[in-house]
Amino acid sequence: MSAQPSTPVAAPTLTCGSCQAVVQLQGKRVGDSIHCPGCKALNVITRTKVKGELPVARRTGGLNADERQNVAETLRRIQLRRLGRSTQHVSLYPNWAVFVAGVQFYLAAILAAENLSVMGFQQRGRRLRVFGIVSYVVLAALVLAEVVFLGDVIPLWVNGIVLGGIPLVMAVYFTNAQAKPTEAAREAGATQSSVLLPLLFGLILAITQAFAVWFLKLQLDRPF
Repeated sequence: MSAQPSTPVAAPTLTCGSCQAVVQLQGKRVGDSIHCPGCKALNVITRTKVKGELPVARRTGGLNADERQNVAETLRRIQLRRLGRSTQHVSLYPNWAVFVAGVQFYLAAILAAENLSVMGFQQRGRRLRVFGIVSYVVLAALVLAEVVFLGDVIPLWVNGIVLGGIPLVMAVYFTNAQAKPTEAAREAGATQSSVLLPLLFGLILAITQAFAVWFLKLQLDRPF
C-alpha cells in the first residue's frame, strides 16, 4: 500500500506594517522582532499578525533593549485599540477645544478631566481637575501680586511673556494628558461633545476676572 503524500505546511509569515510586504518568519517566535527585507522597518511579531504557526514567545530576557522597547510599544498600541473599541459609544470634547480653553487653563483641566472620566479613568480625571484648579488659583495669585506690587519695576515685555507663557504651557500639558486614549476612542467611532457651553462659560469668567483685576488695580492706585 503506497503512502499518501504529505500536505506541505506553509511557512509562517507576516505583513510588514510599513510597506505591506510579506516577511518570512522561519526560526522566529511570537514576541520576537524582525526587519523587513525590503524597507528595513522593524516589525514586532504578535499572534494576530502571523499567518501560520509559530512557537510560543520566549522570555523577555532573551531580547535586547531595542526589541523589548518595540514589544512594549506594540502592547501599548494594542491596549489603546482595545480601549478605543470599548469606549466608542462615548462623547468627547475635541483636542482643539481643550487647547483653546487653556487661556483659562482651569477650564482646560476640567474638559480634559471630563474626557478621561467618561473613558473610565475617573481617579486620573479627578486628580487632573484638582491640579488644574489649584494651580490656576496659585499662579493667578502670584501673577496678580507681581503685576500689582512690582509692575513698575519689571518690564512690560517680561510680564507679557509670563502672562502668555503660563496658559500656553498648561494648555499643551492638559491637551496631551488626555490625547492618546481619546484619539483611540475617536478612531473607534466616539462622537464629539458640544463645546459651545463650556467655552461660553470660560469667556464669561474671563471677562469677570478682567473686571475684578481692573477694579482691584484702581483701588490700590487710590491715595490712602
